Amino acid sequence: MRLRTVALAAALSAGLFQTSGAVVRPKGAEAPIVTPDRAPRTHRAIAWSRGSQLAALGLPGWTAMWDRDTDVPVRLWGPGISAPGAVADAAIAEAAARAFLSQHLRVLAPGARLDDFVVVANEVGAEGAGNDVRSVGFAQYAGGVRVLGGAVGFSFKRDRLIAVGSTALPNVSINATPRRLDDARLAAAATGWLATDGHNVALRAVSPERVILPVIRPRGTAGLDITYRLADQLSVEATTGAGRWDVWLDATTAAPIARRSTIFFASGRVLFDVPDRAPTSTRSPKPAPRANHLVDSVSTLAAADGTVTWATTSPATVGPGVRGPLVSVSNRGGSLVTGTVQLADGGEVVWSRADSEFEDAQLSSFVFASIAKDFAKTMFNQDLAWLDDTLAVSVNEDDTCNAYSTGDDIHFYRASFGGNGPFDISCQNTGRLSDVVYHEFGHSLHANSIIEGVGEFDGALSEGMSDMFAAFITKDHGMGRGFFLNDSALRDLDPEGREKRWPEDTTGEVHDDGEIIGGTMWDLREALIAKHGEAAGDELARKLYYGALQRAVDIPTTFVEVLVSDDDDGDLTNGTPNQCEINEAFGAHGLSDPAFTLGLAPPVRDGYAISLKTDPPESLANCTPVTITSAKVAWKQRGGAISTFDLVADGTTFLGSLPEQPDGTVLEYRITIETSDGNKLVYPNNAADTMYQMYIGEVETIQCFDFEDGLQGWSHGANPATRDEWEVGAPQGLGGDPSAAHGGTSVLGIDLTDDGTYRRSATTWAQSPIIDTSSAFADGAEPQVRLQYYRWLGVEDGFFDRASIQVNGNKLWQSFASQTEAGGYSHIDREWRFHDIDITAQAKTGSIDLRFDLASDPGFDLGGWTLDDICLVKTIAGPPVCPADDPACDDDVTVRDNGCCSVGASPKGALALSLLTLGLVLRRRRR
Repeated sequence: MRLRTVALAAALSAGLFQTSGAVVRPKGAEAPIVTPDRAPRTHRAIAWSRGSQLAALGLPGWTAMWDRDTDVPVRLWGPGISAPGAVADAAIAEAAARAFLSQHLRVLAPGARLDDFVVVANEVGAEGAGNDVRSVGFAQYAGGVRVLGGAVGFSFKRDRLIAVGSTALPNVSINATPRRLDDARLAAAATGWLATDGHNVALRAVSPERVILPVIRPRGTAGLDITYRLADQLSVEATTGAGRWDVWLDATTAAPIARRSTIFFASGRVLFDVPDRAPTSTRSPKPAPRANHLVDSVSTLAAADGTVTWATTSPATVGPGVRGPLVSVSNRGGSLVTGTVQLADGGEVVWSRADSEFEDAQLSSFVFASIAKDFAKTMFNQDLAWLDDTLAVSVNEDDTCNAYSTGDDIHFYRASFGGNGPFDISCQNTGRLSDVVYHEFGHSLHANSIIEGVGEFDGALSEGMSDMFAAFITKDHGMGRGFFLNDSALRDLDPEGREKRWPEDTTGEVHDDGEIIGGTMWDLREALIAKHGEAAGDELARKLYYGALQRAVDIPTTFVEVLVSDDDDGDLTNGTPNQCEINEAFGAHGLSDPAFTLGLAPPVRDGYAISLKTDPPESLANCTPVTITSAKVAWKQRGGAISTFDLVADGTTFLGSLPEQPDGTVLEYRITIETSDGNKLVYPNNAADTMYQMYIGEVETIQCFDFEDGLQGWSHGANPATRDEWEVGAPQGLGGDPSAAHGGTSVLGIDLTDDGTYRRSATTWAQSPIIDTSSAFADGAEPQVRLQYYRWLGVEDGFFDRASIQVNGNKLWQSFASQTEAGGYSHIDREWRFHDIDITAQAKTGSIDLRFDLASDPGFDLGGWTLDDICLVKTIAGPPVCPADDPACDDDVTVRDNGCCSVGASPKGALALSLLTLGLVLRRRRR
């Protein structure tokens, strides 16, 4: 099958390997991915961005969904780029896709070359006439070797490029390709590893394939955690029980690297001719389409409605069969079911084996698999060649309470009546359950529908979408009725009051996580039916579902692919015909961006007053509004205890004021927003520095640097010297940098123009000229002298890489450092941040110099320092004075830290106002 090997292998690079199973895990089951060391990530971590950062990348108006563990945009979508003729002409589409890939290669595939990408798909999907989406997929290679899962895909609609997705792996490098090891040695290593873990296996008739295997782990304090190994891939299959694996072995030593189960377990119910849904439900005769029967000893193929013909008008003796060109049943519990019935000319006969579990399972699975195949062909994709192949269906296998798909054929287990199933539960023969057969067929449909280079196979996504495939047929959100020998559902896609959300309800178990997307698609179907009526709404839901099935790479990316399928003009910024219903369904499950839905701009502070405004995009103007249910401000004096208050709604704006503080106070605060659809936003969004700062009091400038006319006396360097990348100029939005200066047009920063990130294994610094501070202390004055500046800093957790500030050689600030490498607190600013440091002690020497340092290890790198509006200021009023009768406040340090002094002073002068920023600093700009 053309896509299956690629689709399943792609999941390894996605790092999405959860333990699979049915309602209970299979007996003796292992996780679908096994590695000798640390396991890969369980799901892709997503971050959203839009606006200035993407505008700086040449994509104004676009939105990005970033893979935080690879730093590539897993989806980009927006207003579209004109590509006349692209939908109808594959060559035009490929040329437009290549042009975009060339222009944005550094973003889509950091460290790759353009010739690393090879076209593997260029086809029109099955959205329907007038609504076609052409997809162009490129597979990633490095050094001529395929990078598993690495791909960049492009979607064209209405002759516009409207969506791009990348699962490309960054900075892939391998040693020279060694000579291939002997096949026998590789086979022994693969089967021996599984045998050590108790599996009896044999090598399948598949030659080893040379690949680059990326194993992605969650981004931690060391930044990206991706291991690249040159590997030989083999396929092995269990000789007893159910099991099939792809095994990757080191290409030089044959040492095991990873193995991945390629069967997909599930649980559910099946209805037959049998049961309508399960043996515990009603039964009714159903056709056995295109089954091979013996009619008067002549092999005869039945029509789609079960009709057979023979040469006379006399009654015929029919030996019914459960095999045909489209579905072929095998009985692992014995011989195939046989029997004879008499069929009169023009008559009808019902063949029933309702009283025999193993025989009924054969009839039932044949009918249900035939229904599923016909449904897929007529309702989703009549041109999918796989649907014309013979589907192998195996029933009565020697295990209980489960079923599975290999990505092609489907398998079902015998019944358990307590005492011999997992955890001693009772469960039905899964070949007699329609929902289970539909579900397992859904896995195979998914694997065979993926557009290579655009979509990927993901376990959790496939579980939820397979549940939904069954629900499309049964029209019932309760999936798997009859599994437990009663009418209760195995999984419910619409559980009242228990809707699952991404990512807070993820567990790493594919069926659990799949309920998130299954519930989302059911809710979307219901909303579309309510809007368009039963028939039209269901048809539209199927179209959007299948578009996602073909092009999504995991659960979060289904949102974008559903929008692409729904779009009607090649521009996703003006909404889609059913944008309201899509946003509501996905938002309720945590799969859309709440800031976009609300039209929420970052909060603004003017003096003590804080406001945040909602302005939903015009495309959502007619939608049921998502509202802010809570907007809470947490604040404290620096070093003090936290207090909170709520912002109050005033129309579409939420307002509140920080408590007034005495001069000399550094006030810190953050804002947490919760929405009516269950989402949460936090400002600032920086795990290592969780509060904004503002300084209270009037100050005078000693010296400022705005870098508008160059370095202004600053110097810079690095060790080794080749890694000095400090620059003055306009920031370009690269590597997490800002796309515009805080003020004016220029900044001082590390690598503004190449890739935006600092170099590894280096110590680099920028140092100010000597600044005279003696005048601040003239005539015996005792002011405070403060460093106040704006930064946009990206640096790994200080356990690995450290950013620091020195004044006269004294380190006065350092980025947060975890105590262990598992901390995960990288300092990543996502906006210009104001920062205040008291440097009075150093300034009293009469002069100071400032130095901004960054030390990096051999691992991951981020954007580093970007600096603007660096000022030395002195206070006009002294620090707050502690009441003499308050024993808790006996010195200045205690006064500033515990907040015990009286309040009431107002911010003064230039420092009091900052209408468009969240920090607060005196700024003197030359204009």
